[in-house]
Amino acid sequence: MAERHRQHPVMRALIYAALLALLVTGLLWKLDMQRALLMKIHGAAAMAGMVLLGVLLARHVPCGWKKRASRISGAALLTALLSLVLSGYALYYAGGESLRAFASQTHFWIGVALPVVFALHQGSAG
Repeated sequence: MAERHRQHPVMRALIYAALLALLVTGLLWKLDMQRALLMKIHGAAAMAGMVLLGVLLARHVPCGWKKRASRISGAALLTALLSLVLSGYALYYAGGESLRAFASQTHFWIGVALPVVFALHQGSAG
């Protein structure tokens, strides 16, 4: 079971690459730089990230939960990721401007905080 809990180096690299792409494109978006291009890159990275999240939910999360490993940081990370997925969805499909503005701010700040939550989870996986 330990081999299923620890991520393969390629999987780790893909996760880091997707998260870095999402963070960088999100920050550049906020700086009002090349928004059309950034939206395409951010969307592609988000799709890759959701596929990677699915892989983690299928293997990594159940193994870690059984081992009682890093449950608090893992739950925080999953909550943040779910919030990003939902707020990202709301950015595209929200009907009203007030909901869209709320989703935008929520999405941005959770996205900025995610690397901290991710690092805490990595650090607790001793």
